[in-house]
Amino acid sequence: MDEAFWADLDAQIIANRPDGQGRPSTAAIPTGASVTAGTADNTFAVPPSRAASDWTGVLDTLTAAKSASQQQEARLREQAAGQAALLEELKRTQQQVRAFEVLLREVRAQADTKIEELQGQVETRVRDLQAEAAAQLQTMEARAHAAEARAEAAEDWLKRIEQASQALLPVDQRAAA
Repeated sequence: MDEAFWADLDAQIIANRPDGQGRPSTAAIPTGASVTAGTADNTFAVPPSRAASDWTGVLDTLTAAKSASQQQEARLREQAAGQAALLEELKRTQQQVRAFEVLLREVRAQADTKIEELQGQVETRVRDLQAEAAAQLQTMEARAHAAEARAEAAEDWLKRIEQASQALLPVDQRAAA
């Protein structure tokens, strides 16, 4: 039995139901033995409309239950599809996070390497500048010592020249000078 059969059966039940008749009462439907006994005695006979009414109530209940079940199944499928989509989105996001973490580690490693290179270059440059400054200082100090030595030599020469010039002066002028 498929969906079309149940839909057709529901339509027939609704079409054959008299107007104004609500849900049938839940009176017990006689079993085969009691129906046989009732028909044999004619004391207990179930009118055909009431038996049909009871069966239509059962069918209505079954149909309603089936419809509710199908709706719930559809909701569950929608929820499952939504959860599956969210799960896939979560997996993609986790993969992106992992990729970003790897990229971050690579960038940090590159930055650390670059910092070490730059620190090495700075240290080398500082040493070179210090060596150059020390060499220039030594050169300047050597020049200053050489200039002092020349100045002392010049003073010595000047003293000698003065002494020699005084020795060339006559003796009377030497005492005045």
